[in-house]
Amino acid sequence: MKKFLVYLLCCLPLGAYGETVHSVTAETTRMSEETLLKRFKLKAGEEFTEKEYQKAQDDLHRLRVFKTLKFIEQKRKDGVDIHIKADDRSYVFPMVFAMSGKKRSAGMSLASGNILKQGESAFLFVGGGRDGFATHAGLSLGDDFFYVGYAHINFEQSFYSGGWMSNPGIFSSADDRGKHDDFKIGEVHGRQDDVTFTYRRRLSRVWSASITPQYEYYRYKDDVLDSGNHSHISVGLQYADDLRPGLNMGALSGVGWSDKAHALADLPRVRTGKLATVSYTAGGEWTGSDYEIQKLALSGGYMWELKTRHILAVFAKAQRAMRAPFSNQIRSGDLLFGMGIYDREQRGKGGVSAGISFTYFILRNKTGLLSLMPFYEQAYITSGGNSYQPHTGVGATLSYRLWRFPLPLGLNFTKNVNDGTHHIGFKIGGHF
Repeated sequence: MKKFLVYLLCCLPLGAYGETVHSVTAETTRMSEETLLKRFKLKAGEEFTEKEYQKAQDDLHRLRVFKTLKFIEQKRKDGVDIHIKADDRSYVFPMVFAMSGKKRSAGMSLASGNILKQGESAFLFVGGGRDGFATHAGLSLGDDFFYVGYAHINFEQSFYSGGWMSNPGIFSSADDRGKHDDFKIGEVHGRQDDVTFTYRRRLSRVWSASITPQYEYYRYKDDVLDSGNHSHISVGLQYADDLRPGLNMGALSGVGWSDKAHALADLPRVRTGKLATVSYTAGGEWTGSDYEIQKLALSGGYMWELKTRHILAVFAKAQRAMRAPFSNQIRSGDLLFGMGIYDREQRGKGGVSAGISFTYFILRNKTGLLSLMPFYEQAYITSGGNSYQPHTGVGATLSYRLWRFPLPLGLNFTKNVNDGTHHIGFKIGGHF
């Protein structure tokens, strides 16, 4: 009996009693060992548990610069030794995008990773279409993220009965022109110039903070509406835990597949992910704005990833404009979650929204992922008092994502329940 108990104790999972991490060492290909160990969030002297160990591994996988990652643990009397064998590579990959139809547009992007041997990733995008052009650039380096963007948009701001308005944009896949003329009240031509800079700092494994100064200028024909400077600054705080990794541009060059086998395998148990953000936006004479701007935004989401990898997700948002001219009012398009495609939107002084989606993987193999995602999303916009306008969407997206091509390609069907319209369109990337 005693021998059986000793055998049982020896077979318990590593970390069951919360051992201490004795040491963490690494072997690398390009980046320095010190750089990799800095990115690995489980440190010597900390408690070793299966949960925290897996999260630390996920942090390295999400850098998307490794061809292989191997983790070796050795139990000691005074703790656990962890050794990491990493085959890290670099990549630079250009891509060209084009969209036909009423909203003709095209663009080119350049993505790179680990060029500086710091596990960093960077991107550059330049594109335009009938309604203007835009350029964006970003750099993720360790716990820091930098973004700068410029956009110039020409648009017709259309107004319809029932509070509906057009949602102009350079790369919008839906266009309201000619679709709702029977309900049109009027329109005005406008131009928007936008320069945005964002700095985000990761404060811990789950917390990050950001600041975003934004120069924004609107020019409406005959100086109607709110022509002028709308410059403002936003500050935000985000909590994110166990969310699925983002797009893997390194896959185009054969990099970033270090957790492919893990991603294909069923989970031992249901995994949850959580997201919560709060941001405050302000502008006025002190930012060069011709208008007083004060807005508060809250958002959150919860995800259940089932053992078979299917994903159930729920979302919620609330936004309030204490002070804002027309162009900075709360938009139902911003309150919704990017799952649907709409010709028009509602605007007002405040709003709330909720949404739910279920991603069902029809096919999951070494080539790629075929999924069907039905969704429902609803926003309420208020113009003051007890009056409100709903914006409700229901639909589904059928998409396929190759491991070699990280952007999902799919067909989307969206029904706008409130105005009776529907949209069937091609989607690349976006919310899948």
